[in-house]
Amino acid sequence: MTSPAPYPEKCRLPFILYPPAMWANPMGGDFAPAHLGLERSAGDYVLYLSIPFCRVRCKACPYFVRTLDENDDTGVEDRYVTALIADARRWAAAPRWSAGRLRAVYIGGGTGSILSTANLRRLVTAITSSFPAAPDLSVTLEGNARDFDDEKLDFVAHSAINRVSLGVQSFDPQVLRVVGSPHAAQESLRTIDGLARRGFQNVQVDLMYNLPGHDLDVWRRDLETLRRLHVQHFTIYLYRVHAGTAQDRLIRKGAVPAPRDPDSEEVIGMRRQAIAVAEAMGYRQYMFDHFARPGFESAYNRWTFKEAVDALGIGAGAYSFINSYRTGTSKDVQGYIDAVEQGAHVISTVSQQMTPRVRRERFVIFAFQYWHLDLAAYRAKWNSDFLDDFGDIARRLERRGLVEITDRHVVLTELGRDWRMNVLLEFVNPAFWGEAGALEQPNWAMNLPMVELVAGRRTQWLGDPITQ
Repeated sequence: MTSPAPYPEKCRLPFILYPPAMWANPMGGDFAPAHLGLERSAGDYVLYLSIPFCRVRCKACPYFVRTLDENDDTGVEDRYVTALIADARRWAAAPRWSAGRLRAVYIGGGTGSILSTANLRRLVTAITSSFPAAPDLSVTLEGNARDFDDEKLDFVAHSAINRVSLGVQSFDPQVLRVVGSPHAAQESLRTIDGLARRGFQNVQVDLMYNLPGHDLDVWRRDLETLRRLHVQHFTIYLYRVHAGTAQDRLIRKGAVPAPRDPDSEEVIGMRRQAIAVAEAMGYRQYMFDHFARPGFESAYNRWTFKEAVDALGIGAGAYSFINSYRTGTSKDVQGYIDAVEQGAHVISTVSQQMTPRVRRERFVIFAFQYWHLDLAAYRAKWNSDFLDDFGDIARRLERRGLVEITDRHVVLTELGRDWRMNVLLEFVNPAFWGEAGALEQPNWAMNLPMVELVAGRRTQWLGDPITQ
């Protein structure tokens, strides 16, 4: 007999940004010195560098990109990197960062690897010379295997970059054509091999499942190819079609088959197959959708989610978490370049400053992405007990079979893992639900799904708490 579903509808957001609502910044460049505590050390922190360019736009991609021609006749790449470096150095001069310690850097986008080797070298040199780094600093370059010629492979293998993340998606050429991916299976193999031959081993790959035309046999072949590559880390993401994208329009016309129901036996089987292959190869699933060999877990994710430290995002389209504020920088590339040249900190959108309660909620939501919450770590961070702060929610989750509560941890059960995003939504502050006004504010694709979800009704996702 099948047990009843714990919630009315399964939430399939791939991640949660919290708090969700952000508002247009009325203070311009004055906001940073007035509110971000730049005169005080942040302690440990991470740095995100936004490279907002791609060669092409994948058919289902909702995220901000600007296509960048390989010839770049307008010189926008050089001008953008020059502005990015100037902006980074201006931020780095503030005591919040100069008296703190940089733990991890993520060069993403867009496509981090799209930068020329000369510009990538300029950027990495500027960052490592401007910010005080921990001895075990992790520097990840996200990108497309097609960008890695021999010159770039040589540079990456002997630079401060010590982790490469490749958006492979699938190793099947036909599947890649259907989704309009710029990635190519043979190029992925060539780049991973090229890095390995240069002594660079810390490569992670992104795979997607349930793409149009992507059946269990194709997925098995993808996983078999992964098995042969000996990468240290991989992620699997359920393919999502966002309303209004090119892929959405093609599916509605019948030109492309729609992905299968995520709760179908075949799609569930794909996920189970990936987990089985990972275990057989010595990987551990240490957080949602992430698998790593021991010692190769993402340091950027650890400091961002598990430790919940400040995150300084620099560049067009970047988000930050500083001094209990979330801030965002406009996705307008030329506007960003112009503002930096005028000497301003570019902050386009801000959250309200988080109360201690909201900070705790954020900590819990992020911690559960690692499947469990450590009660001692919570106590050390907040000088209070988790069950005193969130006991009503935790006991409700326990009654519904979604978590187990021990003396040391609150752990998601198998049912809780299956409904993990709904579990995380339980910790969203009640005051945030129905914040429809946030939909009228500047939001770009990274933040918008969460804003749209929380602007709706809590009961759609969580039901009536009184009956739970």
